[in-house]
Amino acid sequence: MWGAQVPAFDDYHVLVPDLPGFGGSNDQPWPGMAGAADAVAELIRERAKQGRAHVVGLSLGSSVAIHLALRHPAACIDLFLASASVTPARSLAAPVMFALWPRRWFWAALAKAYGLPADSVELFIETGLGISADTARAIYAEVSAGTDVGALAVPYLAVAGEKDARSISDASRLTLGGVTAPGLHHQWNIEDPQLFNDSLRSWVTSRELGAGLRE
Repeated sequence: MWGAQVPAFDDYHVLVPDLPGFGGSNDQPWPGMAGAADAVAELIRERAKQGRAHVVGLSLGSSVAIHLALRHPAACIDLFLASASVTPARSLAAPVMFALWPRRWFWAALAKAYGLPADSVELFIETGLGISADTARAIYAEVSAGTDVGALAVPYLAVAGEKDARSISDASRLTLGGVTAPGLHHQWNIEDPQLFNDSLRSWVTSRELGAGLRE
């Protein structure tokens, strides 16, 4: 997920947790958005310098980051929210997606739709196949219900790929006042790591909009 980011930020103390139900933690049940946020807050308090962190999330990670900031604002210096989904949205394709979830070709097709480079596809497929359909259904139910960001008091920057799903790009822009990564899709940290890394560094070092993003 963050293979192109971690080496680019070796001047920072970087924590890269696997959320419950994902990666090395895929044997753990999904604890709900609040539970996931609480787990990240505990990690930050125990492992981050001075118990605070610049919090970077993409997709589900952005949703967890928002809940983290709402529940544990003292743990967050700021948020970088990539491809965030915050408004209620129901997809008619969801039942089909869950039916295809355990099929390898489904994840290969998704990698192609995201515009992932060839050297990232296999890891993306294997990671996706490791996520249980039950976890995916539980997360979808929460994310599709939307997130109230009205009480969000932590500084944040929201960025969505220009070619991401309309429900995400519009929500990021209109609800979060976010900006656009031109020509890019949902997984734009892998699709254009240089733009992502430059944008993130501009934000965490000076709270400025990185070159290459569009207001």
